[in-house]
Amino acid sequence: MSTFRIQQVDANLLRTEARRLTALLKGLVPAAEVLEVGSTAVPGVIGKGDIDLLVRVPAEAFAATRDRLDGALRRNAEQLSTDRYQGYHLDSPVDAAVQLTITGCEHDDFEPFLEALRADPALVNAYNAMKLRWNGQPMAAYRTAKSQFIEQVLASR
Repeated sequence: MSTFRIQQVDANLLRTEARRLTALLKGLVPAAEVLEVGSTAVPGVIGKGDIDLLVRVPAEAFAATRDRLDGALRRNAEQLSTDRYQGYHLDSPVDAAVQLTITGCEHDDFEPFLEALRADPALVNAYNAMKLRWNGQPMAAYRTAKSQFIEQVLASR
């Protein structure tokens, strides 16, 4: 069982890796939209020292994009795998992941949440406090708490 741990990672390494991995993904799927969506995408948000990237495509391009990513990346067995969403691991000196989703589907909620965080420093503080409460706890429990937090934020917007 994995554990959620807040970690400090060299900010320059994270920025460099985020740029490199974004370019890698754009090279693999040039028609897709590729965005940085994890805690590194919002100043002041603490995290586990990882990079999360989102690949968004129209519904009609999802299967072909997933096939293309399947040929180049490892699927993340701990993440959702459906005909609308697929998680992947990226080879990197830091923990890095990709979420592939259909633009506008129920799983395409990363940007509205990040926009809410960027617009409200108090919300960043609340998010960080939630993360600190779960530091050292089971990853599955943290992910449940994080999902609930995100759902509450999105419901209030």
